[in-house]
Amino acid sequence: MKNKMVYLLFLWVGLWPGVIWAAQTEVVELIGNGEINWSQGVIVARGSGAPPREAKNIAQARLMAERAALSDARRNLLEVLKGVSVDSLTTVENYMVKSDQIRLSAEGFIQGSTELKDQRKYLSDGAIEVAVAMNLTGDFLTLMFSQLKELKAVKAPVGESPPSQPPLVSPEKKAEPSPEQPTSPVEEKRPLEAKPLPPVADLPRFTGLVIDTRGLNMRAVLIPRVLGENGQEIYQGRYVPAEKAGQNGVALYSRDLTAAQTNPRVGKNPLTVKGMRLNADNPSEIILRVEDAKRVTPFARQGTFLEECRVMIVLD
Repeated sequence: MKNKMVYLLFLWVGLWPGVIWAAQTEVVELIGNGEINWSQGVIVARGSGAPPREAKNIAQARLMAERAALSDARRNLLEVLKGVSVDSLTTVENYMVKSDQIRLSAEGFIQGSTELKDQRKYLSDGAIEVAVAMNLTGDFLTLMFSQLKELKAVKAPVGESPPSQPPLVSPEKKAEPSPEQPTSPVEEKRPLEAKPLPPVADLPRFTGLVIDTRGLNMRAVLIPRVLGENGQEIYQGRYVPAEKAGQNGVALYSRDLTAAQTNPRVGKNPLTVKGMRLNADNPSEIILRVEDAKRVTPFARQGTFLEECRVMIVLD
């Protein structure tokens, strides 16, 4: 027995530094009586319930206190969920205000949340404290991802005509240029700019993407985007099906580069790039340098680790 206690003590001392290190590397946002763990993709909230005086016996009092605690925890969980940032400009609450479907769906997800049994506490006065958790992936994220894509679809790009309204050009202007009007250098270079991407099988064997945004003061959001310097979208594009984004989550976050690079999410050989800056109009959009964009862009299609959302983002 003594040897067993010594072994357990040794094991705890050995694990303790790892527990502290893990807590320091995780990205956790506190909201009210709960928190968003952006490193694990879950939200947690706590609640408590006291036994009512009208309870007929101890068993009934405990059961009623348990129900009250779970109800309180789920109310708090809904408040945490409302505060989740979908991107830098929108929270889940914004969507709930605009759409009854989103509101009812969110309330349904909350009711399906799971109690963390190991965190239940029975107090000396008969009260009970509980914690409930909800995953930010799955059906909830699929719904958010679909809503965001629909919002983008209805917003026509600034300065561009809708597809159904072609530009008005007279037949004379469509004629071939005369010898006195040579083709411009830009037009001559267009065929050279459209270089076909190599087959997926010929790409470097990277297993995921790590984006280091330290120094940019980026905040964790549910659906980040990655852009090139010229504004083209590299990640979180059409090649990422809403179902896969919902199943896997668009990205997870860490406060430590090594922890991100060794996270199972990005595999054993992740591609690591440095974020150059954030989009001033939407700070959840990371802009990469030309060199880094060229390294990532070939993977921005189906059949790659980006389609599987194997992305970690390192924050300050």
